[in-house]
Amino acid sequence: MEQQDGNKVMAFDTLFSTNHIAMLKVLLPYLDYQSQKYMAVYIKFLELQYTIHYYKQNPYPLCGCMDQEHSPDLSTLCKELLPYCNEKEKKQIEQFCNLFHSMEMYREFSKTMDAMKDLIPGFSDLSDLFSSGDHSSGPPPDIMSLLVNMLTPEQQEMFQMFGGNQNDK
Repeated sequence: MEQQDGNKVMAFDTLFSTNHIAMLKVLLPYLDYQSQKYMAVYIKFLELQYTIHYYKQNPYPLCGCMDQEHSPDLSTLCKELLPYCNEKEKKQIEQFCNLFHSMEMYREFSKTMDAMKDLIPGFSDLSDLFSSGDHSSGPPPDIMSLLVNMLTPEQQEMFQMFGGNQNDK
């Protein structure tokens, strides 16, 4: 776990606790097993009680735990969650992150193609490049094949899923 991620968790825990609760946590290992069970529940109860009291006294949003000026970055969020996940959850989050990354690459690719339409006279729609028809008005299909081949297999699959390969009409 990165230090910054741990700092966010510690900041949250510190905000919703008191010195007296912290002292009980320090004492916890010195108690016998039966007392530890009850003390642990009591500590959590005190934290919940303090949190409810905190929000009744401070109805304003928390600003210290999150940078409000920047929009959340999904990739960063996924990386921050990974240390707290089991292996199955890690794979799911990584797949989600890869899917999101592929969609972002597709958007960028589409923007580039739109810009090329503006720069190159006669450059037709992206769908025309993949059609089996006449390519006299646009670049030859081997340029598009070259661009598509630059993508990873996962990105190529995502590109095809979003209608990039329309030869199969």
